[in-house]
Amino acid sequence: MKRLMLSSLSVLLLCVATVPAVKAETAALNPTTLRSSSTTQLTPFNLVHLAHRGYFQEQGIPSYLTLATAYHSGRISAEVLVQAAVKANRLAPESLTDQGYLRSVEAQLRGLENSR
Repeated sequence: MKRLMLSSLSVLLLCVATVPAVKAETAALNPTTLRSSSTTQLTPFNLVHLAHRGYFQEQGIPSYLTLATAYHSGRISAEVLVQAAVKANRLAPESLTDQGYLRSVEAQLRGLENSR
């Protein structure tokens, strides 16, 4: 009986700890819940994913296969994408000088290119 109660309690705690993280990640990808303030920090993966889906077209970032082609040809870089996200109030301006963040965005863009 104790074992059953402990396992149920651990499953419940795991669910309570996981649900907020999943909701936050889902909100970051959902354009209706993305805040217009620059306090929202997108992960490099989410940034490239949103660009791929066309969320930065107004800032001149192409979408879908055109994004991979633009990256391959050198027209789009991590810096350009981050600038577009800052301009769209999706990232804080400090992201432009965060070399670790820029390297991670670059790696995500390379991965997008490799998936063509």
